[in-house]
Amino acid sequence: MSRRVAVRDDRRISDSEQLLVRMNDDRDVANALKLALADAPAYRVVPGFELSGALTVSCFAVADEIEAQIVVRGTRWSWYGLSRVSDLRALRCQLVATNVFDGDDLLPLSDRHVDVIVCPYPEMADYATLTKTERSSLRASLTDRFTAVLRAFDPRRTTGDQAAGVR
Repeated sequence: MSRRVAVRDDRRISDSEQLLVRMNDDRDVANALKLALADAPAYRVVPGFELSGALTVSCFAVADEIEAQIVVRGTRWSWYGLSRVSDLRALRCQLVATNVFDGDDLLPLSDRHVDVIVCPYPEMADYATLTKTERSSLRASLTDRFTAVLRAFDPRRTTGDQAAGVR
């Protein structure tokens, strides 16, 4: 099955809202960047990104820390981060509400799903078709920008239920 994205209207993307990002596998910036690059073509449905797709950080709208903890406790996530929408916009990120599908199945929490667009995917072949050298060069060119956006979600938090040794 393939990942598919559909844009939706969502009034919760106001400057006072917060976005929750899962920090399990995504806490490793290099791994999160690779995942975002592989998913970039799915974002050709977003107006303004039809030709190239977009490099995104997948998030969930929450009102506050308490609501974030409720969402996290209802999942298998161990670590998470929060950022205000206004802080992400200050980093020149575009935010778009999306529904994410695995084949025909709508993924859980899609009613809260918001993608933080870090930047357009560069005008080049899809990441999956690039050579190892081209992939490495592309990641190197995008690492600083991607890292800056992910760091907007620091400090990383845990609900306290998880093992303290995980970082």
